[in-house]
Amino acid sequence: MKKSLLALAALTAFAGVASAQSSVTLFGIADLSARNVKNGSAGTLKTLSTNGNASSRLGFRGIEDLGGGLRAGFWLEGEFAADVGGGLKTVGNGSTADPFNFARRSTVSLIGNFGELRLGRDYTPTFNTVAAFDPWGYVGVATLANVRSSLGTVAAGTGNVTGSGATTAVRASNAISYFLPALGGLYGQAQVAAGEGATGNKYVGGRLGYAAGPINTSFSFGKTYKTGTMVDDLKVYNGGASFNAGFATFQGLYEKSEYSTSQQKLLGVNVLVPVGSGTLKASYVKASGTLAFKATQLGLGYVYDLSKRTALYAQYGNIKNDGGIAQGATFVSSSGGPAGIGRGQTSSGYEFGIRHNF
Repeated sequence: MKKSLLALAALTAFAGVASAQSSVTLFGIADLSARNVKNGSAGTLKTLSTNGNASSRLGFRGIEDLGGGLRAGFWLEGEFAADVGGGLKTVGNGSTADPFNFARRSTVSLIGNFGELRLGRDYTPTFNTVAAFDPWGYVGVATLANVRSSLGTVAAGTGNVTGSGATTAVRASNAISYFLPALGGLYGQAQVAAGEGATGNKYVGGRLGYAAGPINTSFSFGKTYKTGTMVDDLKVYNGGASFNAGFATFQGLYEKSEYSTSQQKLLGVNVLVPVGSGTLKASYVKASGTLAFKATQLGLGYVYDLSKRTALYAQYGNIKNDGGIAQGATFVSSSGGPAGIGRGQTSSGYEFGIRHNF
């Protein structure tokens, strides 16, 4: 009897050690807002929308200690439409209604003193730089994502930079990524992605940055190889910087995309000011390119933190499309607004919402 009790105690202790060496976490975000968007002569549309302050998502991530400083990890994350309770399928860089999937991120990793080797669908280096210096989280009526798109007639969030048809503006599938270990503030990423016969996914890119104290800066390059219906390679160069002055954080971002005879340039400047229990945000973005393509966007918002996990927010965005009637861009402040805005017109949107992290 005593031997049985001792064996059970030993087994219980061993199980406790094993479980302490690995962990799995369920996490996510639910974000909903009351939104109003006016698109020039197309009129106004009022909606209850998802993804105002952050993308609604559900995910699982885990880490296992393999010993000797080596760890294994996985990350599965998918987007859902919180306003209707449905899933969203990420196609390229736009989302459509679909059964829930893990298209936001699906990776497995080996992590050690050498850094991290990560395989699967993940953010590209060029997008990681953009995301680091967009105070709106790449969503909502004021994000620079609204004017970071293709030349000609476009819809917000399509992600086809300069009309190339590439699907790598945000993520790449079939990717192998390497991340530098902690090096006194220096950080970096290198990535290659196999095309596997799909148009616009064969990619190579890199990012190098430095973050210490109040300063953060990074530079990235990405090349999507000519595949399928593409007529040329797509090349993207960008760089950003931020400085926390205590009373405010100042950010700047510049990006240039080149495809065939077309190009797109994007310049953004932002300021984030802590006010009470929240943050006041303001931004200015200018996008320009070939084919009489030019647009400017102004953004203003406030996020009030009710707790570490829950926030209320209000934000406003205004886009002036400066393209001519015959040609030019028609960017809008939300893909959920009324369709049919004319070239040279203005799109504006405002929203009030709540975001909860879990």
